[in-house]
Amino acid sequence: MKFTNNSNIPLALAVWAVDDDYDFVNDPKYFSVTSLLKPVRQIVLTRRLDMDNVSMDLENLLSIAMGKSIHTAIEKAWKENHQKNMEILGYPQEFIDKIKVNPKEVKEGDVPCYIEQRNIREFNGYKIGGKFDSILDGMLNDYKSTTTYKWTTGSSDEDYRLQGSLYRWLNQDKVKEDFIRINFVFTDWSKLSAMKDKNYPQCRVAFKDYPLLSIQETEQFLQNKLDQINQYKDAPDSEIPECTDEELWRTPTKYKYYANEDSTRATKNFDTLAEANKFKAEKGKGVIRIVPGEARRCNYCSAATICEQYRRIHGSE
Repeated sequence: MKFTNNSNIPLALAVWAVDDDYDFVNDPKYFSVTSLLKPVRQIVLTRRLDMDNVSMDLENLLSIAMGKSIHTAIEKAWKENHQKNMEILGYPQEFIDKIKVNPKEVKEGDVPCYIEQRNIREFNGYKIGGKFDSILDGMLNDYKSTTTYKWTTGSSDEDYRLQGSLYRWLNQDKVKEDFIRINFVFTDWSKLSAMKDKNYPQCRVAFKDYPLLSIQETEQFLQNKLDQINQYKDAPDSEIPECTDEELWRTPTKYKYYANEDSTRATKNFDTLAEANKFKAEKGKGVIRIVPGEARRCNYCSAATICEQYRRIHGSE
């Protein structure tokens, strides 16, 4: 992959942005848990890319680098300092001594805590794998550094549920609870917004629990997704199912009313055309302009450069 630095990010941070020690599995039959959560179109087209010719700007790597840094820090805190840190938190020594981090075997009375472990299983001729963040005494945990939008809208709730279900399927000997706990670290948290809105996260970090699919339901999801990938892996672009608005993370279309049609700033925004037209009729003047929702996922899809749907959407927005 080629990198650009259009934002002139200084060397001190640029080295951090491109640092990548992820243990990739180089096998055409391998699919990671996170890749299987993506739309079929994105999965298929991404595998057709010549990565030597793909370009990415360093600015697009910053949120990824921040997320990796948080994961690395949490992993280190557990693997190297969990006893001292739990003492600081006031846990009794008797309980601390029971905590076993990444044990090779679990004895009676132990409290196993597995941190950042990858597992791979075969399924219908494919290899499915993934590295969970942590399993603490049988409870699956994942850490997300993200915006408050994900919390307030629930836009990724189904992905979280599927991710947890696939991790449990891979680690049935370790996961004992039937939910995944998503631990959020918000990158845009505002104390003022928390004070004004009770539905806004009330702290910079928060968690939600998401129920998991059954093992049978998880395998049905796997079967359906792999069947689709196999069906379209060699198909021309025009035959590959397009990403839905939900898969595109498309924001709602806005209908903007301008009292003065020469103005660059809307007088009032509406969620439906009917509401906008009614308001215009009441005023007896003005103009309505339709602003299509943004397909936000396209901004994070490396296959956008070879995707006909992307080119069509981009041309219309």
